[in-house]
Amino acid sequence: MNERRKITYTKEELAARVKVPAIVEQDLKRIISDRLEQCGLYFRVFSRIKTATSMARKFELKEYGENRKLQDLVGVRVNLYFDDDVDICKNIMEHTFDAIEWSTSERSEEEFKPTKLNGVFRLPEYLKDEISADTWEMYIDDTFEIQIKTMFFEGWHEIEHDMRYKGEELWKDYKGFSRYFNSILATLELCDKSMVRLFEDLGHDLYKTGRWSDMIKSHFRLKLGEASLYPEVEQLLNEDLEQVDNLAKCIYKTPKTLLVDQLMMRSRKIPINVNTIIALLNDSQFHDSRLTEIFKARDVYNDGREESLAESRHYELRPLVRHNVFQMCTRVDGSRLKTDQPLTADLIFEKSAEYIYKWVVQKYGGLFAGMPQQITSYHADILAYHVRVNYDRQAGRMNMHVRHMDLEVGGRIWYSEACLEVTGQEEVRMKVCNGYAEPERDNHFGQESAGIFFSYPGYYKAVVDNVGIFNGIECGNRRRILRQEQLPQVLLALKDPERVFPLVVIISRETEEGMMDEEWLGQFRVSDFTRTVWRYAHVFTCYENVGRKLLARIGGLDAEREELPRLYIFWPDGETDSYGPEDVKHCSFGRHLEARADARTYDIVRGGQAFYHKIVTDLRDWNVSADLWEGFKLEVMTQIPT
Repeated sequence: MNERRKITYTKEELAARVKVPAIVEQDLKRIISDRLEQCGLYFRVFSRIKTATSMARKFELKEYGENRKLQDLVGVRVNLYFDDDVDICKNIMEHTFDAIEWSTSERSEEEFKPTKLNGVFRLPEYLKDEISADTWEMYIDDTFEIQIKTMFFEGWHEIEHDMRYKGEELWKDYKGFSRYFNSILATLELCDKSMVRLFEDLGHDLYKTGRWSDMIKSHFRLKLGEASLYPEVEQLLNEDLEQVDNLAKCIYKTPKTLLVDQLMMRSRKIPINVNTIIALLNDSQFHDSRLTEIFKARDVYNDGREESLAESRHYELRPLVRHNVFQMCTRVDGSRLKTDQPLTADLIFEKSAEYIYKWVVQKYGGLFAGMPQQITSYHADILAYHVRVNYDRQAGRMNMHVRHMDLEVGGRIWYSEACLEVTGQEEVRMKVCNGYAEPERDNHFGQESAGIFFSYPGYYKAVVDNVGIFNGIECGNRRRILRQEQLPQVLLALKDPERVFPLVVIISRETEEGMMDEEWLGQFRVSDFTRTVWRYAHVFTCYENVGRKLLARIGGLDAEREELPRLYIFWPDGETDSYGPEDVKHCSFGRHLEARADARTYDIVRGGQAFYHKIVTDLRDWNVSADLWEGFKLEVMTQIPT
């Protein structure tokens, strides 16, 4: 009988193949801290990336294989100050990441061990991609571990781990010392429970004496701001005491878990103080019209919010580096123009130029008092603000370059450039470049990918929406079902060397009722997706029979063996991305909530919603990174340095 071979790796092999950038640990720690801060818990967060030596030792001690892999490549420890926050924190983590499993300390009624909770979670896809690909070939799972425990146990836990868990020989034949150690653990557990009971009892006495702010602070035990209770709210709580179920009693009877749930569900972080707590409970539980009116007049959720201060930084002057946040080269076809005039290249050029110039006047006219309202050539500068328009109606050519400084990030300058011209083939071509320039920064986060700032200028939107563009295929902002008679047009677009729009094709099966079955996409709503990306990507959906015919004619794909349903992205450079139901189901994504010069803030979404954000981000990243147009270079006198 063959014995199963034990999987082991040397620390040198692990060090060479398993590469985990610091950004993985930092982002996980930041995501967790941001979410716990949003909920007001008292906590501390620590993290580590498992060393090659530690991994090698673990492979020696435990049996790993296909059915069991190392799961704590990255570990995060959350220390809480209150025992009842352990379950609350567990719930928050389950709403933040994709939970695989939970485990807790096993102990009998006669035994005392540290109260800790271990959770294993799937790594967000964008962080998994940061880790070396060899890692996943070494029986290491694409997961990370979160350990939750209280501060009382944190103080001795490392000693217990090294001196008891790993040092059993110390206690052999010394039961008296082991019993003594257990009594200390019992005292710590009692302290955890007693601390919560102390504040609960104190809160009850504060309720009876009418000290409402102190009652809220003691009962909910959250990290509160310094705001005082609104006088009109305090008066209302006092007057309402005559009622059996008065408002003050309702506040005191509300479980902490319910309040934290309300904080967690907010789309953005709000100041946590006695006023916002009562407002949240009123919105979700009490629905008292008197409180509603008070809080509406006070704008309670914005009262006490920290202002976003402009970055103040002293550094040596460095050359500016350009970062595109949107670019486009396309034909303007006039398909959306509403006019009784013949649709000529001159008319399309004139209408498009008017939209571009109108945008310039609306954005910069307040700075330059003498700017003409009607389209013309114009040039003006005031400090970091610059406008230059070269307009030649007879030649059918317009160039525009504008720039302004960022009001919040020091050293950053935003610019937008456009070129509109009538070609010798009597076609109107438009080139657009939107972006920012800033000195190269020393820190990693300052050099964030330009894709997170992705935005097209208002004049591009106006031309696309009101004049219409053609990029391999006519652009459309509504859901489009690909029919068989449209296949030749799509195939031509795929081969069009001037196409810079990625082409997204979603092939689904039919339901028994003959409808398109899109349940496999989950929360990926095709109509919403189309409205989001239609100005820089084409989107088509189709039934399986039409989809297979398309795949058969494209070449390079075995149409008969392709497992449908699937989503395809046909990139302008000839590459193809393909995704199926499992890709949608297991997708996780770190969605940007905020982009600052020194930090990144993420929310984690999963499944169809995550897949939606992933595909949108992929399309945007391709746009900002593609070699479409480098701008005017020397044509504009005061150009942004390249």
